[in-house]
Amino acid sequence: MNYELFVKSSLYHRSLGEMINQYVTETVKENSSLQINEDEIVVGCRFFTLFIEIEDVSDITFVQKHYNLALNVCIRIQLFGRTFNDGIGHLFKVISKLMKDTEGNLLFLEDGSTQLLRMENGSLTVNNRLDKYQTKYFTPSLLSILNYPYIEKELSS
Repeated sequence: MNYELFVKSSLYHRSLGEMINQYVTETVKENSSLQINEDEIVVGCRFFTLFIEIEDVSDITFVQKHYNLALNVCIRIQLFGRTFNDGIGHLFKVISKLMKDTEGNLLFLEDGSTQLLRMENGSLTVNNRLDKYQTKYFTPSLLSILNYPYIEKELSS
């Protein structure tokens, strides 16, 4: 499954990548890999791979305008099918840690358009209009991992 996580952060990409790598290692309780080049920073583990875009930031401008939300970092996420159930839980633990270190705005999209989570000025909204597949994994149990109060409402695509 492919996701995108957009955040507003004052950290440089490299520092953000190193911090996320630390979060992944702590969460999955095994070493993750960190690769840094001029286009992107890649953090990987056996459950998922995170790609922090450095060079191609055209998505950010579109997302800012389309969703009317101030963001400056795009993290593409690939969750692996064979470990999806464990991976999504680990990913949400990483997102929970990131929520505490961002400047109040966060957007979690499935396949580049469906808003699943939206945090604006410290207020978290969870999309309650989901398809059959999304309702199977996007559960109250999964959301409890975020350890953050939220409201549920329909979020546009």
